[in-house]
Amino acid sequence: MRLKLGLDSYSFHRYFGETTKWETLPEEQWTLGDFLRLLDELKVPLASLQTKYLPELPVVRAELNRWLDQGSRDVVLTWGHPFGFDGGRNLDAFTDVIRYLTLCAEIGATQLRIVLGNSIHFSESIADRKRILIPQLQELACIAREKQILLSIENHADFRVMELVALIEEVGEAGLGLCFDVGNALRVGDPPQPLLRQLDLSRVFMIQLKEVRRIVGHEAPTGWWPTVEYGTGDVGADECLNILQERNYPFPVVIEISNVFTGLTELEIVKKAVQRYRPLFE
Repeated sequence: MRLKLGLDSYSFHRYFGETTKWETLPEEQWTLGDFLRLLDELKVPLASLQTKYLPELPVVRAELNRWLDQGSRDVVLTWGHPFGFDGGRNLDAFTDVIRYLTLCAEIGATQLRIVLGNSIHFSESIADRKRILIPQLQELACIAREKQILLSIENHADFRVMELVALIEEVGEAGLGLCFDVGNALRVGDPPQPLLRQLDLSRVFMIQLKEVRRIVGHEAPTGWWPTVEYGTGDVGADECLNILQERNYPFPVVIEISNVFTGLTELEIVKKAVQRYRPLFE
């Protein structure tokens, strides 16, 4: 079984005007159209789009309708970077997620990925977060089901993976699943390969495929975990893909890179990754 290849726009966050403390802005800035043209150049059929970088909604609709009309293409939206629900403190998150579920339905996107927090929330009480978040997630999952949109939650270095899986199971909606980021799993001490063999992949609606390096002194979830060329990092992305292929994984596998290691560029890493893995997807 062939895997479904995608590319996430966060890979080029610097080109959309965002930097981490380890980065600087490039001179060149991108639009949604620029990212979609890169997908065309690389022959990647699935666009994973960070809602933070989207232009006004009429422009989004026009650009995506044009791109999707070319056939055999798919779009998923990824909401909430960088803090998402902020561990339950973001009072606007619920209505904002509904807004993007509606957009998904309008443009034919098959999935909305959300985040509940990030690494700053990792040490906070899980019970307190669940108490606030589960009722909201139950209602959002019902809305997503009515709109026939899959809703997935990314392990955003805010939970251990199985802690997040337990939260999803408590919500109790079949249309709510996990978006499994293999790099973020490593950041919180969860080697991804055993999890990929253990997890019920029918409830893992997307894989975000990162290849990061563990830096001495930065081993905490909040540390620097730079992206390196695929096949050279500490995640073991090659083995992750082999497991997914062995288990006939049916959902998108999305290449996503974070801040890049010294001397590398985003375009270099992405182009080499697509070339490296294309035989698994075609």
